Amino acid sequence: MKPPKETKEERFRRVAEARVNKILCMIRLLGNCAGTAVYRYSQDQVDQIFDTLQAALSSARARFEGPRSRFSLSRPYNLRRTMKLNPHVALKMPDGCIVTAVVYAEDEYPAINVYCQSNDDEPELVCFVEYNAEHEPDQALHIGVYREDEEDTQYYAPYRAEGI
Repeated sequence: MKPPKETKEERFRRVAEARVNKILCMIRLLGNCAGTAVYRYSQDQVDQIFDTLQAALSSARARFEGPRSRFSLSRPYNLRRTMKLNPHVALKMPDGCIVTAVVYAEDEYPAINVYCQSNDDEPELVCFVEYNAEHEPDQALHIGVYREDEEDTQYYAPYRAEGI
């Protein structure tokens, strides 16, 4: 007699637990690299490691959150939630502000937005790079820049100069 077929929930629990335990083991092994008696490293190297891990975790979490929903005026925009759902990397600047690059892997306008946050204020959009398919392929990559004191984009142009 065959054993009963595993349900999707049982399969998820079994596979997820095994994978999380493997990842935790690898993180503990990574932590062993902190031993300065054996290793020498810079803060930049440490930041690069953990920024990469955070981006991978954010990307994996976003897959659990379901498909990205469309824009809606009836639902307020929440940048912190957006950052939680999309791969991103944050860098603390010498003046204390935090600059964060967020990846938006959308089908129509894939983009990377750069935000700046001072103190506990809401992050402000500084600039972006997007693929705008409404333009010719060699002119589709665009750069946009904002100013703190202006609401509209102050600069928006293709990355590649005309005729290149």
